[in-house]
Amino acid sequence: MESYPLYLIKNKFISEILEALHIKADEFIYNLGQQNPYEIILYTWIHKLYGKGKSVDEAIQLIYKARNILFLNSKL
Repeated sequence: MESYPLYLIKNKFISEILEALHIKADEFIYNLGQQNPYEIILYTWIHKLYGKGKSVDEAIQLIYKARNILFLNSKL
């Protein structure tokens, strides 16, 4: 069995989540570097879910729920 470095596994995890959310990885990274709040929050969630050992599917569902709660409670 071939083992992959942990950073590649984490990058794949992040990529699959971004793809499911219809976010282009290069734009996400650029906006994260610009410290845009949405990308910072999303990256924090992804990082925490990865650390908790969630699957990509579980992480996507949890992010959908958290994002809905965040948007519903925000004042526009």
